Amino acid sequence: MTNLDILKEKYFFMPDATRGAVRYLTTKQLEETGTEAIVTNTLHLLIHPGPDVIQQLGGIKKMMGWKGIVFTDSGGFQLFSLLHSKKWKGKVSENGATFKSPKEGNTYELTPESSIDIQMKIGSDVLVTLDDCRDTGLSRADAEKSVERTLKWAVRCKERFNNEYGGTKKTGKLLTCVVQGSNYLDLRAYCAKELSKIGFDGYNFGGYVIDKDGELVVDEMSAVIENVPKDTIRYAMGVGKPEDIVKASKIGYNLFDTVLVTRNARHGTLYTSQGVVRIKNSEMALDQAPVDRECNCECCRNYTRAYLHHMLKNGEATALTLLTIHNLTFYQTLIKGLTLL
Repeated sequence: MTNLDILKEKYFFMPDATRGAVRYLTTKQLEETGTEAIVTNTLHLLIHPGPDVIQQLGGIKKMMGWKGIVFTDSGGFQLFSLLHSKKWKGKVSENGATFKSPKEGNTYELTPESSIDIQMKIGSDVLVTLDDCRDTGLSRADAEKSVERTLKWAVRCKERFNNEYGGTKKTGKLLTCVVQGSNYLDLRAYCAKELSKIGFDGYNFGGYVIDKDGELVVDEMSAVIENVPKDTIRYAMGVGKPEDIVKASKIGYNLFDTVLVTRNARHGTLYTSQGVVRIKNSEMALDQAPVDRECNCECCRNYTRAYLHHMLKNGEATALTLLTIHNLTFYQTLIKGLTLL
């Protein structure tokens, strides 16, 4: 059984290594947290260093010195959220999207075909089809357009993957798709069924997984799971808080990612067996306990809350490394425990 086969049968939490790195961690430190898979991003790696450069350097794994599994998100969520928020200039058409990066001013095009080409050059193990991601609260008509475009693009992605590269049989890589449908249960179910007819190695819940009240969209997530093959990857993209991972796993999802784990660590919000700890709070200044007595990570074995509080308050980068190590270790421990549920 290969690592890719295991993806369908085990629970995984993937830190976001958006640009080929988890912030403030070396690859060795990342491995020591128990992390087995990471997710990078097509859109950001397209902009820098560029897929051709990555390919010339031997692929993302060789660049990173990473031996685990690499997912590469198609960039759909990031692209459409940026364009719809008007942070970037660009337009979306039936063919794909054209956009201008605000950083260096270059113009890029992302289509279903080029998304596959870029991911192949990056050298990821698991590819994701380009999808038409939209905000929640869409009108019925807009949600239907999103679903239909997502289905058309999924077909184009699969054709590119198979015809240009020989598909999974030749490459050993997996191709997953994204299920859209906003908050319409019947559209979620329809999209999932149609994608299942096309056939993919995994089915990813796309869009926003949290509603306006901060609650997991359990009904929409269930509508997807109920209409996709059970012997595939079932990826809850963007989930999330520890309690939401547990909820999603009970629905039937086995793969998770979120930026919250590392971002919150950098801001001093830590997950522990006793609940959330905010290391910046004044009561931490004299606390000589570890972050979590039940954790065996480098941070908890060697340093007190007081010392971490002091470093974070003074902008010491070492604190960001240690706190990120702790949060990722906590999440990987949580994931391993899910097999017991």
